[in-house]
Formats: sequence, structure tokens, C-alpha cells
Amino acid sequence: MLTGPGAVGHGGRRRATEDGGRIRFAPSRLLATAMELGASPLPRRVDATQGRTGSGSGAGAGAPDGLTTPRRALVLALAGITAGTEAAFVAGIVPGLHMADLDLSIAILPALVLGVACGARLLGRSTRRRAAVAYWLLAAVMLPALAYAFAHIHRIGWYSGLLAAALGEELIYRLAIPAVIAAALRIGGVRPTGARIAGLAGAGLWFVLLPGHREQMTSLATALPFVAFAALAAVIVYRSGSILPMAIGHAISNLLTVLMWQHGITPPARSIALGFALALLLMAYGKPSRITLGDDGELVDTQTGLLVTAIDLRDGQPATVELVDGRVLPVHTQILRPHGLPVRELVDAEPDPVPPDLRALADQARRSLRRGRQRTLTHWI
Repeated sequence: MLTGPGAVGHGGRRRATEDGGRIRFAPSRLLATAMELGASPLPRRVDATQGRTGSGSGAGAGAPDGLTTPRRALVLALAGITAGTEAAFVAGIVPGLHMADLDLSIAILPALVLGVACGARLLGRSTRRRAAVAYWLLAAVMLPALAYAFAHIHRIGWYSGLLAAALGEELIYRLAIPAVIAAALRIGGVRPTGARIAGLAGAGLWFVLLPGHREQMTSLATALPFVAFAALAAVIVYRSGSILPMAIGHAISNLLTVLMWQHGITPPARSIALGFALALLLMAYGKPSRITLGDDGELVDTQTGLLVTAIDLRDGQPATVELVDGRVLPVHTQILRPHGLPVRELVDAEPDPVPPDLRALADQARRSLRRGRQRTLTHWI
């Protein structure tokens, strides 16, 4: 994260500046994406049509016990490798990665592999589609414009380096390290929600206390930008699992800051552009989404890790989903039905199967009860 003049981050340095200074960068949930994989173990397979454990073909088909699916194991292994590599880099045990006049953390390499393993989950979930569209349109305009601005000051190499640094930092400090912490806490019996929050908080504290960041923290006021940015990123990732959108926002922040340092834009212009981008990011991905897709395309409740066995989208009543344990949760009406989830069409009600004699007895009891109420009312009058 880049906030102003001075040393930033924990690893990278700009090789030479016009004023002889040296600028250091900080390259670096289950996500909520990979954090949901690590922190929300799924129950045994559930037959969505029968509501029982077994080998049925319902919404839960293919969901195994605990944390043992191949994909989950791969994600957690890559997260552990990434976190360990980052720790070794910060400790000076392993060298950095030279890229476009920047020395980035070598942990960016396993982090990119981790990102590939997570796939489309890095995009996260937005419950405000218009805000998300506006955010991506803004990014599609700002990123080429910033590339032109860096080319204009003859620093186009920094552009690619800063993009890689932002992506690596988000993959490491908002995905890999939180996933490892959350998985360890889940093994210790901590609930999924608490494990995810603790994972993001621990990774955020590590991020804030990186050596390059601490060099800039001469007072409480200078520490606030780093704390605020880490908190914003944690909230967005926790609520929507949006790693890639957060990385784009991080890259825009870094690019605008470095461009300001090079006198390519004025401080007020940087503040306006950055504030607008981060506001759209928060609007699009800051609203929590409780239901997400599991490893095999099934719907999963992110707070409990339980599978969704039914979706009720009937007209005239709120949309709900039913979990494997029978709980019913309200959801937004834009929820999509994953492939393979059984659908039961509602038909017109059939004639009442109650026998006529039983119906007559019920009607007689109802009339007797009504007469009893009338006599009681007359007595009290």
C-alpha cells in the first residue's frame, strides 16, 4: 500500500529516483473465497430430495466430510506455502523478485498459483450489480489512463510492477495468510465466523506492521491510513470474498500515489479519483452475501458451512433457502440456482383427500365450538 512520501511496504525498492530517495513497496475470503474453503467445513453428502445423508444426486452430492476434498487440500497447501514464503522473505531468509525496477516478494509466485487454483472465486460476490458494473467500467477507464500517464513520464515499467505488487499483496494478506490462520483455528474448534474474522485480523495486523510501513509511522496520524486500508480490505473480503476487485482497487491506489509523487497529478486529483474508486468498490462488494457456491457448484451457507437443499422463489413471498439441518434463511431474489439442484414445480392443489365422514365430523365440531362461544358471550352480557 502506498499512501505518501517515504518508505512503503516490506520488500520492493525503486532502484533510483531523481532525488536520490528510495521508495519501498509492500507486494505481498473458506476467500471469504479460499477462507470459506478453509474455515467452513461442509457436512456429509446430502440428498437434496430426501434430506438424508448418503450418495444421492442432490445439492450436496459430492460434498465430503471436513476439510478433505482435493480442491480444499490444494488451496490450503498453496496458502501455507505462500504464507511461509512471505514470512521467510520478511525475515530476510529468501531473496526478493526483481521486476521492472522493483524488488517484489518472492511469495508472489506461489500466490499466483493459489489464485489460479481458486479460479473465478477471486471475483467474489456482489449483491449490487449496478455498482459492480460501474466499478469495473471505472477500472476499465482508469487503468489504461494511468498506463498512458506512466508512459508519459517514461516510467511504464513501474506500471506493470505496481499492478503485480497489488495483486500479490491481496493474494497474500487477504487470502493466503487468513486462510491458514482460519483453518488452524477451525481445527482447534473455533466457529467458522470467528475463525474467518481472526484470520483477516491477524493478516491485517501483519500487513500494517510490515517494516516499510512501520518506517512511515512516525505518529498515530501516519499509521491511520494503513489501519484504515487494512480494515477496508478485510471488510470487503469478509463480506463478499472479492480478492480480485480489491486488488484492482489497491493497484489504482498505488498507481495514483506514485504518479502524484512524480508530479503527474495533483494531490486533490488523486484524492478525488481514489475516493470515487474505493466508494464504488465498497458499494459493489461491501454488502454481505450469506450464500455462496461450494467446491462442486453446490450452494453453501458461509456462516455455518451447511449445504442448501432447497430454494423457494415463489411469487408473492420473500425468497428463502433451506439448509440441510432444516433451517430456513431469507435471501435476495437474484440468487441463481446451481446446476444439478433438483427443481420441484408447484401444481394446482389436488382435491382434499379427507374422507367425507371425517369432514362432516370436523364441521360439526366447528359449529359446536361456535355455539359455545356465543353462549359464553351472552352469559357475560
